[in-house]
Amino acid sequence: MSTEKITVLETYYKQPGDVQDYDIGFTAWLAALADTADSVTVTASTGITVDSYSLAGSVVKVWLSGGTANQRYVVTAKVQTVGGRAKEGEIAIKVIEV
Repeated sequence: MSTEKITVLETYYKQPGDVQDYDIGFTAWLAALADTADSVTVTASTGITVDSYSLAGSVVKVWLSGGTANQRYVVTAKVQTVGGRAKEGEIAIKVIEV
């Protein structure tokens, strides 16, 4: 069993009024295990809205809106596999007002 530390994969910037999509990839992890993603759940820090999300192969697409300027939010996608494994991937969203 792996004791791999969860780290933020990427940091993205958005304005409070933006509605944007972001990808969280699990390709390398799934390929190394010869496993397939089966389902996903997505959660986010309080203050930013997860409008929708979907799983396409090994990539989770998350649509986000809202947030408060000068705040940082973490969005977590947890993938369940056909083989019974689970893996979390996180991105950070920094909201800025330009």
